[in-house]
Amino acid sequence: MYEAIFSDEFKRQLKKLKKKDKVIYERLKKKIKNILIDPHNFKHLKNILKGEQRTPWGPFVLRFKVSENKVYLITFRHHDFAY
Repeated sequence: MYEAIFSDEFKRQLKKLKKKDKVIYERLKKKIKNILIDPHNFKHLKNILKGEQRTPWGPFVLRFKVSENKVYLITFRHHDFAY
């Protein structure tokens, strides 16, 4: 299993989400656990976001980067603002 490293932006988004909607927050935690089990099973991004991966989740997109045994969680946003 990989280790999760959260960006400052991702931490702020999680904190807001936890206060605003606990159900979505809990579902996001499950999604993160799935990513940590096998992060190479998700779509790779191109161009300026090369090296990052993403997973769609409803109207949201979770962007992350994999390096050795660590997963850097970058951002979690609505699809319209994720890129």
